[in-house]
Amino acid sequence: MPWFRRNASTPNPEVVKLSQNLQSTFRQYSAETEAQMQKDRDALDSGHIPEAAEARIKRTLAKELPWMSTLDIPDLYLADEIRMTPLVQVTGSCFYRAASDMNGRVYLDSNYDAANLVHAYYRAKNDAVFRLLQEAGLSGGHAVVDAKFRFAREDRHTIECSVIGTAVHFEGLRPPKTPLLSPLSGEEFYKLLMKGFIPVNYCLGYHWHCMPVGYRTRSIGSVWNFQNQELTSVTKRFSDTRHYAIQQMVSDARGGPRVDGFVGVSVETKIEETELRIYGNYGGGMGFGMMGNGITIDGTFYPFGAEGSCEVPAYNLEFFATGAGIARMGSGRLTRKDVSTYLSALN
Repeated sequence: MPWFRRNASTPNPEVVKLSQNLQSTFRQYSAETEAQMQKDRDALDSGHIPEAAEARIKRTLAKELPWMSTLDIPDLYLADEIRMTPLVQVTGSCFYRAASDMNGRVYLDSNYDAANLVHAYYRAKNDAVFRLLQEAGLSGGHAVVDAKFRFAREDRHTIECSVIGTAVHFEGLRPPKTPLLSPLSGEEFYKLLMKGFIPVNYCLGYHWHCMPVGYRTRSIGSVWNFQNQELTSVTKRFSDTRHYAIQQMVSDARGGPRVDGFVGVSVETKIEETELRIYGNYGGGMGFGMMGNGITIDGTFYPFGAEGSCEVPAYNLEFFATGAGIARMGSGRLTRKDVSTYLSALN
């Protein structure tokens, strides 16, 4: 009888044998116990990495597990040229929630900036990087190269930052207390060393601002306006948002090793229309005048309702920038002594 006409209730011996072989080859996922999950949470809360991550690093270094790397083949070739040895793939992640009101709206300060949300981005990034560098330090690495970052935001409030990279070791040098970090590829790392630079850090510049608008601004975008015209107030406010984000990026760089400049800078911007609820007791700057039972914005008066608030049209302005912080150490190819001197200064 042909195979495809056999009774479906009769198992095929060959299929059964294959299934048994697969089961013996691949490990099935098994969830951690509540006690182990609590232990991992306690480790993270106290500034340590989970036991499983520590075990993975140690087993890889002991050659019980094959090492993995984010570096590609050309990267590995050039790494050998500068005596840079890949050790182990390292990771870090953090999910952080910004405070919101009972309706899920983002809190704004008196300047209409989302200060809590901005803080959440930096906290998620810093915690993820801290855990990544803990793994790299455990491996004895001098740096993490080719670090790939992922930022995501769920429901406007929960920020995710995940990073994965390759811990590397420079032959004959003592590791620093805190390894260097670079999102640049192995080839880019190599080329910077040839020009007297060393990648030292990954920096974030982020700012989020809500801009209430009135009739003057809204009328420019009206379907009844048939003239070409710039939204100058939005342009100005977006320029301010960009300025604050870049200031934050510079401040972020100052929190680690010396940074002389940024390379590989990536920028994302977003402007969206929204509505902002303003309450009667909400003062603040931005040139908005309170007029008894309402507020005047951009020449438009918005009266407060019975609940003492009003809905005002607005623009959400968001600026997000990342880049690799680099330090200049010379005008030509760096020697092992140059790198050793820099690493020693970090301890």
